[in-house]
Amino acid sequence: MPDSKHTSDPTLEIASVDNHKRRPFVTYLLYSLLLVLSSAYLLNTIGSVYNNYSASLVSHKTNVSFDWKQLKPSPELRWNDCFQNRQCARLEVPLDYNNPTGEKAAIAMLRIKAKTSPTSKKYRGPILFNPGEFTGPSPSRLSGGPGNAGVAMINTMGESFQKLLGEEYDIVGFDPRGVGVTTPPVAIFSDQYERASWDARTPPLINSTSDSFIHAYTRGELLGELAAKRTMHAAAHVSTATVARDMLTITQAHGRDKLMYWGFSYGTVLGAIYAALYPDNIERLVIDGVADFDDYYSGSWSKNLYDTDKILQLFYNECAAAGLACPLYANSSSLVQRRVEEIFMAIQVSPLAVVDGTGSGYGVVDHSMLKRDFFTALYSPFTDLNQYAHILAAVERGDGRLALTYNQKFHVQPKCNSEPTLPIETLDATAAIMCGEGQAVNFEFARIARQFEQLSQVSKFADVLVERTTLTCARWEIKVKNRYDGPFNSTTRFPLLIIGNTMDPVTPLVGAKKASHGFKDSVLLTIDTPGHCSYAATSPSAMKHVRRYFREGLLPPPGTVCEIEEKLFGIPKEGFHAVTKEDKAVVDAARAISRYSHGWRGRYLL
Repeated sequence: MPDSKHTSDPTLEIASVDNHKRRPFVTYLLYSLLLVLSSAYLLNTIGSVYNNYSASLVSHKTNVSFDWKQLKPSPELRWNDCFQNRQCARLEVPLDYNNPTGEKAAIAMLRIKAKTSPTSKKYRGPILFNPGEFTGPSPSRLSGGPGNAGVAMINTMGESFQKLLGEEYDIVGFDPRGVGVTTPPVAIFSDQYERASWDARTPPLINSTSDSFIHAYTRGELLGELAAKRTMHAAAHVSTATVARDMLTITQAHGRDKLMYWGFSYGTVLGAIYAALYPDNIERLVIDGVADFDDYYSGSWSKNLYDTDKILQLFYNECAAAGLACPLYANSSSLVQRRVEEIFMAIQVSPLAVVDGTGSGYGVVDHSMLKRDFFTALYSPFTDLNQYAHILAAVERGDGRLALTYNQKFHVQPKCNSEPTLPIETLDATAAIMCGEGQAVNFEFARIARQFEQLSQVSKFADVLVERTTLTCARWEIKVKNRYDGPFNSTTRFPLLIIGNTMDPVTPLVGAKKASHGFKDSVLLTIDTPGHCSYAATSPSAMKHVRRYFREGLLPPPGTVCEIEEKLFGIPKEGFHAVTKEDKAVVDAARAISRYSHGWRGRYLL
């Protein structure tokens, strides 16, 4: 099977042999010079790419000033021009659908408008998107998990999705309950400064010091108590089933009764619940990077890391095969692995103090930062993991600048009197959704410790996952209303397209296979790649299948496995050769989606 090419090594032993340093002097000198030059280039590249990307976001946000508070919610869909070449709306819906005349919520939406008129026969309607992203709120940075905003995603990537799928579609991003600019918000912290203060006090990674585990547990207890006192009401109305009902309402507000949807990661939970509750109201539905729905609703988070260490093994293999194109090169994959483990051992006992040339950027690069960010890099291996090889090589030389620059792209500095812009996702909504829906949350410490021991036999990143999930929910007491936890085995009006990667760090392929068995006549499209969701890499053939599914209703043949263009190191594979104008549009859009997703993740993900 495609997902069994690479085997994981769950051991945590550190070897003492140092064979990777035994090279002829001239080779070593050339190698060192190459590393210095490439690291200097990469330091400039990481900063400039991120600055350029951030500037592109600002251009979408502030060239045309727009304040969401000035947009009055309406039960009818009323689009208003916003930002730059976008339209925004706030759709008024019941806070609780069981009490339709009671309190209201306002669902924030942003669209890239179709190039054809809604009255034209060529108009194909709206496609809704949800970015999802597992797993959980990450300390000292932006959240992942269920708290990501579709408004931000489509503001950044909407044109590329439209080019891929067709200009006859409206491309619509929406913020789920409690997220982004949808109201009422889930707000555990009063402002950006209080949230930044919370992040700044994040303890070391669990099990890295004698008290870090219990500290993280107590911190989760504190988070639960704050939420219960400050945002109990809003947090009770963020269930995925309620958001699925919102998607039907949004579809009906467009004058249609059948949904078109593409959901990623946690968005696959949302898509699956919609398919289970409203199987007759589906025109097209894609779930991409599929979670194990039962495991998600159990609150145990025990099945996310099945394929994670396969990416590590691929990283070691590719680095050894790449020669000097990989800055961590050694003569075999086992020696590359040993070299990486020794870097982590060294940084644990000797963290690096880093101050940039101007003194405006500074910080301590330690084991916890390095490992958390290493896990994040697995999501986008062909950009971030490649960069991380340079980062680790620099840390090995005692230079922490690359590591600090990479880490700081996940931080948002609080600003006074800033322009009204798209809000940044926080752990507030993420925790409310994933903790409020989990059946087994409110864990005792001993149970979480046992879970950590079990997951440590599966992946080296068990500590990062447990920190972001079960410890965050350790003492969460707010249960969502209108919770649905299955079954996920309905016969839908139109079959689902289900997409999974062979080496996904947080939604292993087994989840996609399980979902495909559950939904009758659905088809699993497998992409032979590491990374999270289809946009982790560029697969023009996979994107052609997605386009055909939306436009023609054609599913790929069962068992289809698509290849990708990228390599981790060295010269990329020969790309897909476009034959027709349509092929070229698909290829260009697929490459743009993959490229922009890495920047969007850096800004909005973990």
